[in-house]
Amino acid sequence: LLVVALAAPATGALDYCGGEYSLCDDGSCALTNSSCGVCAAGEYACPLTTTCLSSLDDYATNCDGLTGTHLDWTMSEDDRLAYLNSVVDVSDMILQLVNDAPQIDSIALPAYNWLNDNEHGVKGTANATVYPMGVGMGASFSKDLAYEVGQAIGIESRSTHNAQADKSGNSCGSTSTGEIVANGCGITLYAPNINLVRDPRWGRAEEVYGEDPHLTAELAVGMITGMQGNEEGEITAKDGQPLMSGASCKHFAVYQNEDQPEARTSLDANVTARDLWETYMPVMKACVTRAKATHVMCSYNAVNGKPTCAHPELLNGILRDAWGFDGFVVSDYDAWVNLVTTHHYVDTYGEAATVGLNAGMDQEGGFGTYSVIDAMPEALAVGNITEQAITNAFTRLMRIRLRLGMFDPPAQVDAMDNTKFNPDLQCETEEKLELARKAAREGVVLLKNEDSTLPLSKTDFTSTSSLALVGPQSDDWRVLLGAVNYAFEDGPSKGCKTVLDGLTDALSSDVINQIDGCDTVACDEASTMTEAAAAAADADATVVILGNWWGTTTGWPLCSGDGTDGCESESHDRTVIELPGQQVELVQALRDATTNPLVCVLIHGGAVALGDANDACDAIVDLWVPGQMGGTALADILFGDASPAGRSPITFYGATTDLPAMAEFNEYPHESSNGTTYRYYEGAAPTYKFGHGLSYTTFAYSDLALSGTKAPCDDLTVTVTVTNTGDMASDEVVQVYVKTPDSTVPSPQIRLAAFDRLTNIAPGESRTVELTLTPESHAVVYPNADSVYVEQTAVESGALEVYVGGAQPDDDGTNGVLSASVSISDTTMLKAC
Repeated sequence: LLVVALAAPATGALDYCGGEYSLCDDGSCALTNSSCGVCAAGEYACPLTTTCLSSLDDYATNCDGLTGTHLDWTMSEDDRLAYLNSVVDVSDMILQLVNDAPQIDSIALPAYNWLNDNEHGVKGTANATVYPMGVGMGASFSKDLAYEVGQAIGIESRSTHNAQADKSGNSCGSTSTGEIVANGCGITLYAPNINLVRDPRWGRAEEVYGEDPHLTAELAVGMITGMQGNEEGEITAKDGQPLMSGASCKHFAVYQNEDQPEARTSLDANVTARDLWETYMPVMKACVTRAKATHVMCSYNAVNGKPTCAHPELLNGILRDAWGFDGFVVSDYDAWVNLVTTHHYVDTYGEAATVGLNAGMDQEGGFGTYSVIDAMPEALAVGNITEQAITNAFTRLMRIRLRLGMFDPPAQVDAMDNTKFNPDLQCETEEKLELARKAAREGVVLLKNEDSTLPLSKTDFTSTSSLALVGPQSDDWRVLLGAVNYAFEDGPSKGCKTVLDGLTDALSSDVINQIDGCDTVACDEASTMTEAAAAAADADATVVILGNWWGTTTGWPLCSGDGTDGCESESHDRTVIELPGQQVELVQALRDATTNPLVCVLIHGGAVALGDANDACDAIVDLWVPGQMGGTALADILFGDASPAGRSPITFYGATTDLPAMAEFNEYPHESSNGTTYRYYEGAAPTYKFGHGLSYTTFAYSDLALSGTKAPCDDLTVTVTVTNTGDMASDEVVQVYVKTPDSTVPSPQIRLAAFDRLTNIAPGESRTVELTLTPESHAVVYPNADSVYVEQTAVESGALEVYVGGAQPDDDGTNGVLSASVSISDTTMLKAC
């Protein structure tokens, strides 16, 4: 590895170098070890020569020998890659197929660590903004917000990378799995997580956008294009520049279990063609074909008997042949190794190298132990894999480094301009913190507001202890950030606004009486429940924090136990969805103590069954996993500085008994299942539906119209007028659902087909909005006798029922949702459209 100066530099010395140059021990800047010492301190060594530069502005004109090489920015991408393939030995190519790829000195290829778990902010440093986790972003129902937050994460990632003394990222330490590893200071992001919540017990429900494929696809496209800086369908930034960062589609595919019913590393997800193409593939397809993500992560599980990291039908078949993906595929940490160790799919690492590479793998993900790649030379020697297969994998990795501008003259790459993109100007700035606050606020969902309990009036809380704040989470910053493996373990450098902080800033510290009530979030013990009830009795209003937690901050897994204590994290599923411990009893004690407003605030990822707490609370506010500005965002909502407009991206089931076994991947109802997610569920009425969310004002929908032909391959345009009929400005989420009652094969009973978040509609104001229904939004899946991995979707003739409003339609039609119907003229396979 390049020797770098990590200690404080001498006066006048560089803290870091520009471009992809690292700082040598002698203060000079070089791309690889052999160029350290060639130039004086503060100077840059040209690649491939011994020429020294005082400024990178002179790189393009003064560095000789670049013409015709991969460093020749005037050549096409294909020609630059062809040059690399012609000069790099296959043994060196193999060494590049890992997370912490070494330098290749002969071509001035710097070392680079591809691992960056930047899901809701830069992982590897405290000097980075922590935005809401995925479930909170999902609740915003805002593609624009997803783009804004994605853009901020991409810029903060690039700015962090630009300021590294060691550009490889290998000196950037974090403890994402209990060990100090390089993670979070590069520009290839293992984010976002775009899987779906099939079952609310899933331990990683906090990370994703919810249970609906269309919602998740739209937010994923917004987030990814924001992170990368590209337009939909484009492989460069908007101005033709290199990408700001590279984003991932993870996890591919059918990944929605941690340790129930068995470990994810051995689980086999058995799915039909309908499961694949109706639920699991649409989001991934949007990520690859529309957002143009630079890489895809194969998942830990198997699908229909084959581990995904050795699944040619998924990787080469769907990703590359059907969707045209030209980026790289990386294994989830050690998932390639798991072909041997946990799936027992093959016996040796050489066999794992063979089946993985031949299926379409490119890179072994992990923390420095790469048993599969170590075995690849032998697999090549005995003829199980070819040099061409290795070259293909190497090419795909280098293609992404090219698209990130890592081989271009630094002064020509806007994202490398460290006078603009550096941590001081871009990371955890007031602008970014305000965006984090906005994102948290837009994700808040008002689930219940009996007798207009909310908003509270600040002027009602002037005397000492007039507001009771209950719950151990109320002054806990960690609970706002989610599991520690996706946020810097010591928290952001500018701190977090806890719930107590947010309410104190809005009121004053002396009017708030904070009592834990429960000893921990798990609430096995509630030693101060009596004191909490007394505080509620004396207060003019009580706010109690309920929900789940994320486990420890060290070791792995972060959660342990039998899954009944409300702990959610990677590698650990809940086994029940009821509020943990004595939380319901705490709410009831507060209710018994006061007739004044009782406001219940939820912090969680997967859905919780509220039980008797649902009736006891006057208002229920869902804060989800809001990030470092969560407390301030909550105060904005509670005291009416903003009206809530978020919508639930998940179904709130009434009890665990409403759910099938976690091994059930068929979402349709059948003899042993009520079905799962709002699209299929037919069990007891859920406490709150997908898409539900209240406001401090009221909206009326009118003038619904459908336009467009009835041909199966044509888009339909939905036009509707939305009027704020209340007395407060507010956002409103317009939702369009469809039903296909005449379908000849099973299809969802209802599904979200389009949505739009209208912002800041003034009282009395009307807005007309247009939304597009694509053929995909109401297509059905035909079984394929030849292969479940070949898409057979069709738009069928018959009625298409359309529902437009601020929620799903009620069965009795009393919630203001409008409806219309059109008859599709013909049946056509979607691939023919």
